[in-house]
Amino acid sequence: MATRCRIPVDKALRIAGWCFAAMLALGGAAAWAGDAAPLGLREAIDRALAHDPQLRGARALAEAVDAQGRQARSRLWPSAGLSANFGRSTDLDPPTVVERSTRRSEAFLRWNLFNGLADRTQIDALAAEAAAAGADWQRALDEACERVGQAYLELLRQQRLAGHARQRLAEIEDLARRVGRQAALGKGSDADAQLAEASLIDARVASEAVAADEAAARTQLRVLMGEGPADPADALVVMDPKPALGPEGTLVSWGQRAQARNAQWRAAEARAAAARARVAAVAPEYLPRVDLELRKSLSDRTTPAPSSTQQRGWAVSITYEVPLGGGAGARRDEARHRADVAEAELRRIGDTVQAEVAALWQRARQAADAAPQLARQREHLDAVVRAGELQYDAGRRSLMQLIEQRDRRYGVQQREVDNAWRLAAAHWRLQVLGGGLAEVLGIAAVP
Repeated sequence: MATRCRIPVDKALRIAGWCFAAMLALGGAAAWAGDAAPLGLREAIDRALAHDPQLRGARALAEAVDAQGRQARSRLWPSAGLSANFGRSTDLDPPTVVERSTRRSEAFLRWNLFNGLADRTQIDALAAEAAAAGADWQRALDEACERVGQAYLELLRQQRLAGHARQRLAEIEDLARRVGRQAALGKGSDADAQLAEASLIDARVASEAVAADEAAARTQLRVLMGEGPADPADALVVMDPKPALGPEGTLVSWGQRAQARNAQWRAAEARAAAARARVAAVAPEYLPRVDLELRKSLSDRTTPAPSSTQQRGWAVSITYEVPLGGGAGARRDEARHRADVAEAELRRIGDTVQAEVAALWQRARQAADAAPQLARQREHLDAVVRAGELQYDAGRRSLMQLIEQRDRRYGVQQREVDNAWRLAAAHWRLQVLGGGLAEVLGIAAVP
């Protein structure tokens, strides 16, 4: 009775990640025709990040929010200025009427000492908004890296599939020539010749389709790197990224990591905090306003001079103005409801991220388990095809059976490549959800 060896999930994921890199390296080597130098993953990402529009927009937004914070903090400081008065007036200085010319200048300092805590509320809210903008920038950076990485992996996948398609086409072409010669010599039937020709057409169409997909993947990567659509004869090739980005840890640990580090989650938490900060215990409109004003005369050329002239002075004013239309309470209610909306959005994002992490982790585990099985299946079918060739030459296998065996092997080769791509894509997305893709790639994590 056969026994099945169970490998720990973490170890299986790491092994499968490295197997994926090695497998794609073999497939990529077959595609490196001519003198084309392979493009490295980090080089592709660096080129793309230099002009990525989402990243530029996120950086501009973070800088705009920072400027808003500086504006709000500036309201805590006084304002200084100069004033000058020029004019003429007719004054009654009993019992005479005086024609007076005024030329006066003075310096002043105005300082709002208390504004119903509105400034402090705004400063606290904008500090949280700045944290959210920073998290958005980190998310944009991770997603930009992911876009390039996924395009890079797609080109690797298409290179591998193109290699298998070319191998199959070459084998079918050789088989069709052999069958055609046998039919011409009267040693084979016309049905076999037609079957070989039909199989050749199928292999040629499949090879052309894969070549078109490879060209499309190459163009996509070129566009992401800011180089425009690729020429049909473009020979861009890529090589396997090392080390593989295999996730380490359990599903629970990845969920905890996403909760602590996921950029979208952190941005939602910061925006919820900003919304809560805007809910004041007492509406600012119901609190007094206190202002300080200092004045000093710089020059006074009023003629004729009045009996008294102010040289310097200060004044503190307290203003208490209560709106009677209920607008202040309505604004506070609006802020409270917006805080509820932000909290609901935070919960929604948290649930979405956790669900995606769980799905990706399970998908990665299944793909890691399937990788060695598909490799063994491919090896078995390689042996079957080799044996089938000998049996066909010996007349013990029909042409239909030989073609079916090769088609089955080609299907398994496709499944093996697709499974490796699926595993690698899940690894990349898990790193994004865990908030660490740019960090793993060694890219700066601050704007």
